[in-house]
Amino acid sequence: MRAYTEDSDMNRKSQAAIVLAAISLLVCYAGVLRGMAFQWWTDEDMGHGFLVPLVILWIVWRERNLWRKVPAQPSMWGFLWIAAGAGLQVAGAIGVGLFAGAVGFLCSALGVVICFGGFARARAWFFPILLSLFMLPKLAIVYNQVTLPLQLLATRQAAAILWAVGVTAIREGNVLQVGAHRVAVVEACNGLRYLLPLGFAAVVFAYLADDRPWMRAALLIAAIPVAMLANAVRVAASAYVPALSEGAFHTIAGWLLFAGAMAAIFLIHVLLTKLRRRRHA
Repeated sequence: MRAYTEDSDMNRKSQAAIVLAAISLLVCYAGVLRGMAFQWWTDEDMGHGFLVPLVILWIVWRERNLWRKVPAQPSMWGFLWIAAGAGLQVAGAIGVGLFAGAVGFLCSALGVVICFGGFARARAWFFPILLSLFMLPKLAIVYNQVTLPLQLLATRQAAAILWAVGVTAIREGNVLQVGAHRVAVVEACNGLRYLLPLGFAAVVFAYLADDRPWMRAALLIAAIPVAMLANAVRVAASAYVPALSEGAFHTIAGWLLFAGAMAAIFLIHVLLTKLRRRRHA
């Protein structure tokens, strides 16, 4: 009876320590989290960021019976991850940018997991940890480098689509002209608005629909050309139908094309599953 009481006390103390560590983490990175939330709210490319932590928490709860079977082996190496995260946060605060602070938060969170559960528990949470990368803010230096090439790619693809369906289109850089209507493929139409949320949705769909880890990577890779094609179709439609180039119809068309992109991801999953079955047969 005494041993049972002592074990219960230790469990309560351990749970209290975990809760305290989590609260401390949120307090220390409050500024970073506030900056991330602000970007999710104001940047349409990152609107899916609000869903990422909710999905992560749901997956951790859904798989609680699996990771609870992994014995907790607290490791001091977790403090190294926490220290690395703190260093990145300081770097972000002195001017490196929000991205460094956000990576620091993830490093520190991983460090807390290792401190209390060890590397075995961290491996059990490998998929939720990977998903957390989708909520990172855009790295400005990379985003600025890829924006213009993606705009030009979307313009070329949209022009090819219009020519393929028999519509004469004139392309000048990132500008499409169909008849008297001209559409400029601006920075917001570079394709990332589809690519980032579609990649996240594809990985989560693979997790729910398939128990093979490689399928998650396969659908994530497939999401890249699907997102680029969906964006090009949207640009082509905006050039051909002036009403779709702005306003509510532009937004509705965007959502419909995103739904079509998700349908394409579903069909790719079906195709890969059939190919695998034929191969094994």
